[in-house]
Amino acid sequence: MPDNEKCKACSASVRLVSEDIERMINAIKKNKGFKLVSEDIYNRRLEKCSSCKYLEYNTTCNQCGCIVQVRALLKNKNCPSPGKSEW
Repeated sequence: MPDNEKCKACSASVRLVSEDIERMINAIKKNKGFKLVSEDIYNRRLEKCSSCKYLEYNTTCNQCGCIVQVRALLKNKNCPSPGKSEW
């Protein structure tokens, strides 16, 4: 695996397949402890992320290291863009 595809902190792969992300999302949706945004808000958040200069590999926020598809789903999370949240 090329060095640019490894996490700088732990040397693990930073690439996730869509099935892994879908499993994470499904686990969150099943857990009643999480407050989720509506589908419309979720899609708007992902649209903002898709054009963000801090998005890596179409999945990872370079500012906080989160998986954007997961973070965008959670009601209590904001965009970590420096200066101000984009959502």
